[in-house]
Amino acid sequence: MKKQLDELRDEMIAEAETEVDEEIKQEKKQKKESRLARLREKFKRPEVLSDDEVQFEVKLDREEMLRRIRFRKKTLRRVGIIFFVVILVLTFFSNTIMNYSLPEVSTVTVFNGKVSQKVRCQGQVSVGTDLDVTVSGTRTVKEVLVEDGDQVKEGDVIMTFDETENKELEEAESTLESLQLTYDKSQLRTSKDYTDDEVAIANAKDDVTDAQSALEQAKLDEQSLANAKYERDELQTSYDAKNTEVAGLQAQVDAYSSIENYEGETDVESLIAQLATAKEELTNLETELESKKTLVTELEGKTSVADAEDNLTSKTQTLESLQRGLTSKKESDSLTAQSNALDDADSLKKIAEQEEKIEKLKAADDSSSIKANGTGVISGITAKPGDEVKADSPIANIQLVDSGYEVSCSIPKRDATKLKVGNEAAIENIWDDEVSAEIKSIKADTSDPNQKSMVKFSVKGNVQVGETLQFAVGDKSNKYDTVVPNGAVKEDTDGNYVYVVKVRATPLGNRYIVKKVKVEVVASDTINSAIQGEISEYDNVITNSSKPL
Repeated sequence: MKKQLDELRDEMIAEAETEVDEEIKQEKKQKKESRLARLREKFKRPEVLSDDEVQFEVKLDREEMLRRIRFRKKTLRRVGIIFFVVILVLTFFSNTIMNYSLPEVSTVTVFNGKVSQKVRCQGQVSVGTDLDVTVSGTRTVKEVLVEDGDQVKEGDVIMTFDETENKELEEAESTLESLQLTYDKSQLRTSKDYTDDEVAIANAKDDVTDAQSALEQAKLDEQSLANAKYERDELQTSYDAKNTEVAGLQAQVDAYSSIENYEGETDVESLIAQLATAKEELTNLETELESKKTLVTELEGKTSVADAEDNLTSKTQTLESLQRGLTSKKESDSLTAQSNALDDADSLKKIAEQEEKIEKLKAADDSSSIKANGTGVISGITAKPGDEVKADSPIANIQLVDSGYEVSCSIPKRDATKLKVGNEAAIENIWDDEVSAEIKSIKADTSDPNQKSMVKFSVKGNVQVGETLQFAVGDKSNKYDTVVPNGAVKEDTDGNYVYVVKVRATPLGNRYIVKKVKVEVVASDTINSAIQGEISEYDNVITNSSKPL
C-alpha cells in the first residue's frame, strides 16, 4: 500500500511541476514584454540608458524570477507532503471506524450430510377425558373420604357436608318469583289509539278537496275577468265614439239654432232628432259600461289562481305530513310491540329455565354428601374439612381411565406441516411393543399461534399418568449436498433465504460482504436443514449477528 501511495504522490508532484513550469514561462514572457516596453519608453526620452544600466536591470529581474520559482517549488512540496499525510490519517481512521461499526457475525460452512425428516417432541401422559366434581349449592365440608391418586367408582362418596338448608334452591325459587312478577307487569301495557290522528287526516283531506274546488273556481273567475275586461274595453271604445258623435251633432244644432229664420237646405229638425237619438244611445252605452266596470272590479277582488294554487299546496303538504306522522307512529309502535314480544319471549324462556333449574336442584340435592360421577383416578382435591365450597366450583377431578391416554406437545409450525392426523409415532424412551401412539389432532398453540402448533397424541398400552414420553414421527434420514443449521435459514414474505459471506479484494485489503440468497428447504429436522439455491458446498453462511444485517 505504501508503494502505491508513493507512486500516486510522485505523479501528483510531476503534474504540479509541469503546471508551475508553464506558469513560469508565461510569467517570463509577460515580464520580458513589460521590460522591453519600459525600456522602449525610456529610449524615447532625451536621456538614453547606458549598457550598464540595462544589464543591471535585466540582472535584477532574473534574480527576482529565480527567487519566486524556488519559493513556489518549496511551497508545492510542503502542500504535497501535508496532503499525503492527511490521506494516510483519514485512511487509517476510516478503516478503524468501519471496523467498529460493522456487526459481528457467527458463520458456519455449508456441508453435505444427512437430514432426518423425523419430527421429535415430548410431553407428559394424561387421561383422554376427565370430569370435574361440583356441588349444586354452597356447602360446608364435613369430611373428605378420598385422596389424590385414589381409585374410585361411579357412585362412591367423596365428601360429606354439614346439614344445612339448600340456599341455592331458595335463591332459585326467589328468582323465579321475581321473573314471574316482571312478566306479569309487562302484560299490563295499553293498546295504541290512532282516532285523533285519523280524524285530523280526514279533516285535512276535506281541506284539500275545498282547495281544489277553489282553484277550479279561481281559474273560471280568471277567464271571466279576461272576458269582462275585453267587453269593457269594447264598450269604452263605442262610448267614446258615440260621445264624439253627440258632440258633433250638438255643435251643428247649436250653430243652426243661432241663425234667425234659417231657411237653408239643412233639415235642422232632422239634426235635432238625430241628436236626441244619439244621446239616448250614449246613455245606454254609459249604463252598460258602468255595469261592466263594476263586474271587472268584482272579479278582480276574487282569489287569484296563484293564491289558490299556494293554498292547495299548503293543504296537500299538511295532509301528507299528517299521513307520514301516523305511518311513522304506527311503525314505531310496531317495533315497540315486536321488542315487547321478544322481551316477553325472553322472560318466558328465563322462567322456563329457572323452573328447570329448580327441578334439577331438587333432583340433585347433595346437601349431605357428594358422589363420584365416573370411574377413574381422583386428582386436584381443593377442599378440606371446615371449608365452604361454592356452587358449580370444582372441588375435585376424576380422570377416566377407560377413555385412554393422551400426550400433548408443542412443535414449530413448519414442522407441523409435515405431519397429518393418524400418523403413527415411535416412542423412543419405551421399548414395550404393546405401547403405541398416533397423532390425534394438530392445532395452533394458543401460547404462540403464529409460530407453533400443538400436537396431541393418542397413546395405548401400559403407561402411567404423568409419565414423560418422547415421540418421533416421519421418514428416515437422507443424504444431501448442501446442509446448514436451522438457525441459518431465515424467512420473509418472499420465502426462505440465507446470508452468505463473500470476500472481495480491495487496494486496502480483503473486504467481507453479506449477500442474501433465496433458497428452498427440501428437508429439515430439529437441528439441520437441507437447502437448494444459488449456494454451494463450503460457502460460509451466517447463523447469528450482533446487529441487524
